[in-house]
Amino acid sequence: MGMRLIPSIAAAILAAGMIPCPAAHAQYPDTFAFVEVTDPLSGTCPAYPLVPMTPPAVGDTFWDLRFGTMQVRATAISGIHGRHEYSRFDPFNSDRTMIILDPEESWNIYRTLSYPYNQAANLVRAVHLSEPRWDPTDPILIWGVEDFSIKTVNVISGQENVVKDFTTDPVLGPIIGSSPVYRITMKDEGESSRDKRFWAFMLQGDGSANYEPLYLFAYDRLQDTVTGVYYLPPDQREIDWVGMSVLGSSVVILGYNGTGPIQGLAAADRSFSWIKTLRASIGHADVGIDVLGREVVVGQNAGNDYIELVPLDTAAQAVPVVRLYYASGPQGLQSGVHVSCNADSFALISTTIGSGLPEQNWLDRSLILVRLDPAQPRAFYLAKLYNTTDEYWEETHGTISNDGSRVVWADNWGQDVGQERVSLIQLMLPPNWRELTGVSGGPVPARPPGPMPFATRPNPVRGRAEVAYGVPVAGTVELVLYNICGQKVRTLYRGIQQAGIHRVAWDGRDGSGSAVGSGVYFVALSAGGTARRLRLVVVR
Repeated sequence: MGMRLIPSIAAAILAAGMIPCPAAHAQYPDTFAFVEVTDPLSGTCPAYPLVPMTPPAVGDTFWDLRFGTMQVRATAISGIHGRHEYSRFDPFNSDRTMIILDPEESWNIYRTLSYPYNQAANLVRAVHLSEPRWDPTDPILIWGVEDFSIKTVNVISGQENVVKDFTTDPVLGPIIGSSPVYRITMKDEGESSRDKRFWAFMLQGDGSANYEPLYLFAYDRLQDTVTGVYYLPPDQREIDWVGMSVLGSSVVILGYNGTGPIQGLAAADRSFSWIKTLRASIGHADVGIDVLGREVVVGQNAGNDYIELVPLDTAAQAVPVVRLYYASGPQGLQSGVHVSCNADSFALISTTIGSGLPEQNWLDRSLILVRLDPAQPRAFYLAKLYNTTDEYWEETHGTISNDGSRVVWADNWGQDVGQERVSLIQLMLPPNWRELTGVSGGPVPARPPGPMPFATRPNPVRGRAEVAYGVPVAGTVELVLYNICGQKVRTLYRGIQQAGIHRVAWDGRDGSGSAVGSGVYFVALSAGGTARRLRLVVVR
């Protein structure tokens, strides 16, 4: 396969009178298509060697020289402070107007309205909670832990709220008071359920207990109930992290070197009435949802050369989705692998490569998106990675946002290796990325007779407008307005509609109620297994 080169179209946009926004000066061409991995289970897929490229300036939009995806260098280098925390977590708030950076004791919240994100003018607040996680719907709320409490912080006002102090809990309080423990923790890699209802923690011992975890427990926030406590025998205390599954059905535990049920990847119910080992040996992993709607863990099985989809339904079988081809291969995969499952039905796989190592396997220096279909896993190349790793905070840690609109990773462009001088690279996925990866699956139903309109009147828009569109078959319909950067401006409609012609009024405002500025926008329609896009111009 030959090299794919997609030049910037910034000049064409400016010539057409379009008003560029800070996030990008380009848009995906209508002909864009992902390059699919020929067979992710073969282990011998076509390799795309890295094409040398001058590091972009901060704020510069550029195209991946192999796969044509649109990217931007989003932060300035500032030690490790120009990067996100970890592959498992979405660093963006719910409307992508803020990002959390600085993976140390304090966490800085920056606005994403201009580049670099990590400039003083964008700084909103420093948050001092441990294990901070954005609220799924409230864009100004962060959850985290401190000592023995779950807390929230309003990042605009700075107001802190104690959600739960476990020292006063009737079940856990006496255990805390009589045990050599000093905090609750998910060990930096766990999460609550998506809706923040169910939580799982360990009670970590203090210095007199060698800082080992002594108990695991689960908590139902809506019922304000500790649903279960599990005492950890000494042979089960080597635990890497603990957290809840996405929908809150299971406690997920990653341990190692244990002799009981907690060895490798394990799952438990919220009362700890049962604990079951799912995989005896697993590396980096994340908890997600597959195309069947099942809660799964996707991770690197260190024993068989595969990245696997492991259902948390303990009766279901694990399914390989990507063949790594390193332990059994003559050359070996000269990379580390990280997994991000924030966007339902998908896993983002990123790699790291050490200084002085050549690219040898197809996955080296690559970022791929894997469709979590146990019957037919598919994978798509997203980008080549210019990052070189010696130290931990130089690792790529690619992560996908919860809505799938953005992918970010740390990159040093092979410069100052070993000094952890990285910046954040952001890839903007096209608005119809799910359709381009075939996530809806199955044949597209036949259209009913007659034309299927898709138009905005008036166009250009000077105030209010109406979008008319055709739905070919009854089903889920989503109509979303994007700016020229590919950022979602407002969801105009989401729901079930019958086949036929429908109309939605738009008042010229974004999701927060503010009038949008002049410029070029796009309305993306997803209906009946098809995706369409309409260009409109706003004139103020």
